[in-house]
Amino acid sequence: MLEFDLSKVERTLAGPSNPHRRLPTAELNQQGIAAPWEQTQDKIPDGAVIIAAITSCTNTSNPRNVVAAGLIAKKANELGLLRKPWVKSSFAPGSKVAKLYLEEAGLLPELEKLGFGIVAYACTTCNGMSGALDPQIQQEIIENDLYTTAVLSGNRNFDGRIHPLR
Repeated sequence: MLEFDLSKVERTLAGPSNPHRRLPTAELNQQGIAAPWEQTQDKIPDGAVIIAAITSCTNTSNPRNVVAAGLIAKKANELGLLRKPWVKSSFAPGSKVAKLYLEEAGLLPELEKLGFGIVAYACTTCNGMSGALDPQIQQEIIENDLYTTAVLSGNRNFDGRIHPLR
């Protein structure tokens, strides 16, 4: 039997150049990495996620992860959750087989509804092929000197490789 106290779990941040160096998010301000978060209506906040991707290496090595993503998307849709308009999202399965089992399970439409439509059947975001951001979003990031991030399921997390503005 394994006992696990969920109240002891805390959010952490790691990577990209040192993925093994986890830092509790409660300590980000002390480390000079973050300031108190403030949301201004329809403005991109400092530290915002601007790219979210489900990548081929994740589902090529473990299809269960993609099914899990589909189930999470289904629940998010049921709860009415939406991605922010500045988040560029994508789904790049390693093969067309992933599309087939997601379609058969009725989960591909759930992913697409959240913005995770299929963009390719190969490596994309991890190796720098995330594509251009919306010009207005890019301009806001540059003008406001925002620190932005990317969240992806891949295993190639190197500084500046995903997108120069992330």
